[in-house]
Amino acid sequence: MATAVKYLDNIPTPKWVADRKASLGGSEVAAALGRAEYTTPLRLWMTKKGLLEPMKGNAVTEFGHVFEPVMAEKFTKLTGLKTRNAPKTYAHSQYPFLRGKIDRQIIASDNHPGTGLLELKTTTSHRLKNLSGPYPLEWKYQIQFYLALTGYEYAYLYIYERDSAEYHKPIIIFRDDRFIAEMISEVAKWWNKHIVGGVRPNPVNGEDRIILFPESKGDVVVEATPKAYGYYTELLDIRQRMERLVALEDHYKNLIKDHLKEAERMVAGGRTLVSWKSSTSTRLDTTRLKADHPELYQQYGVESSSRRFLLTKPK
Repeated sequence: MATAVKYLDNIPTPKWVADRKASLGGSEVAAALGRAEYTTPLRLWMTKKGLLEPMKGNAVTEFGHVFEPVMAEKFTKLTGLKTRNAPKTYAHSQYPFLRGKIDRQIIASDNHPGTGLLELKTTTSHRLKNLSGPYPLEWKYQIQFYLALTGYEYAYLYIYERDSAEYHKPIIIFRDDRFIAEMISEVAKWWNKHIVGGVRPNPVNGEDRIILFPESKGDVVVEATPKAYGYYTELLDIRQRMERLVALEDHYKNLIKDHLKEAERMVAGGRTLVSWKSSTSTRLDTTRLKADHPELYQQYGVESSSRRFLLTKPK
């Protein structure tokens, strides 16, 4: 029971979440610079300004916090390096709004004379398998950011895959002063321009634009400017080229299917080139459900709203 309470102490408190609005943390650096996988500078800015609800904790994030002590113990058994909690929040000496709280300190030893930091990550094999490197780019920013704040010379990254229950070999990462100098300069400029100066970052994708413009107004029409009309003609050309490519793709897919016939795979030198497998799936017939059981359909139906983008071809 005592151990469970100890683990639950690792879950962030509401105060910790509120404090993040007044500072930029390690997990947010890549987002500010437009190099994060799941968020953007605009969404980070809106969260800091209180215009967008911060991401709420869920079972996955809670698992990551609860599992930290387990991973730390496993790391010590594997490497012989002892770690300890680091309750202190570190701040940059020149830019105090840059703050961070590391997962663990690595205690100096014969293997590593100086103190280091341990970054613990739980993720999935799916996220890692298509990366160009051993871990996501935003983790590099986060770890180098923590090295900048602490002054430490090295860190270890220890990864656990939730779906495969697999631990990765710990990765040692050394301080990169050149990378740190460029990163700190960039994030300080971002903070002063967008948070202090109040300048809204530009949207970078469709999701950002839905956040800014969630609903259309039926009585509002805008006239195309020369620049906007140029975008329209470029998009028309792209769509036409895509249609031709899709038709060409279907043509060659069908030729290969004619070659496969009942075969499941086509190979060359023992390597699978193409597969055409039988599969079955079950889907809910919502039309029949609505007709036969309207009350049930109403009970479980979820209304959603979106903005559909349609391109009209010139006549």
